[in-house]
Amino acid sequence: MVGVAALLALLGEQWLDAQSLSLFFVVPIVIAAMRYGLGPSLGASVLSVAAINFLFVEPRFTMAVARPQDLAALLLFAAVGVLVSFVAERARMADAARLEAARERFKAELLAGVSHDLRTPLATIVFTLQSLQKFASDHSAEARAELLDLAESEARRLSDLVETLLSASRIEAGQTPVRLEPASVSDIVDAALAEAGPDVTLTIGGDLPLVSADPALATRALANVLLNAAKYGKGTSISVSARLDNHNVLVEVADRGPGLGENPERLFEKFVRGVDADGRAPGLGLGLALARTFMESQGGSLSAANRDGGGAAFTLSFLSWSEAARHGN
Repeated sequence: MVGVAALLALLGEQWLDAQSLSLFFVVPIVIAAMRYGLGPSLGASVLSVAAINFLFVEPRFTMAVARPQDLAALLLFAAVGVLVSFVAERARMADAARLEAARERFKAELLAGVSHDLRTPLATIVFTLQSLQKFASDHSAEARAELLDLAESEARRLSDLVETLLSASRIEAGQTPVRLEPASVSDIVDAALAEAGPDVTLTIGGDLPLVSADPALATRALANVLLNAAKYGKGTSISVSARLDNHNVLVEVADRGPGLGENPERLFEKFVRGVDADGRAPGLGLGLALARTFMESQGGSLSAANRDGGGAAFTLSFLSWSEAARHGN
């Protein structure tokens, strides 16, 4: 960087005075401090002083200094370089401290969410197993079956939570595998409904083209949206429809709940959670964030909007397989 600064200073020599030329060498000092730290920045300062002396101080192209004022100017520039190095390094360290604080907040929020969501299913599982163990003779066969079903349901809930956390971890590390293939929207919807479970009204045309998708990720994205609608739709009917829009197939999940507020986009941020009727903020607030990430990793998108007349609508957009193949995706 100092070499580039020296070249630019030589090119600008015919238009600028000596004091102005020295400013070219401040840039590599600052960049070195911000990117590499104090040591490289001080090194850039030393090299800059040497370059200025060799190229622009009489006698030129030697390391000698003929005039005392030139020596004073070099020493002043060296002092400025050291000062800039320390200031830039301090700014860099402040940015590292802010990043570390953000990471700690992330961990705290994640821990709080995990603790909240783990407590209820774990307590339920422990209670049912203890009840079966200690009072087995007091329970009828039907009661035992109900308790086992409850324990299994809560265990599945825990499994889904762990899978969500693992997905979030893989996404943060950029390790989410994506295997695109021609997929049927009807198959994706059926699989998501089987996973999410809410009763819905389906409106899917039979002439929809195959889409470019990773079926597993697409199913998970739609299931997350369906679970969100079931949780916050306040018991209203949920409709799922699919239609062709130019080269995209749009899958819409809509309800007649309280809507999404003034800023629906905020719901796709991590750890943003709605509020249940009892005032709690359920879940980790990762469902919609993961759903959008899953869709974007396939070349699709996920958006949300308030419906006219009340309610919410989430739209998953898939690129048709023929269009994706035409563009080599």
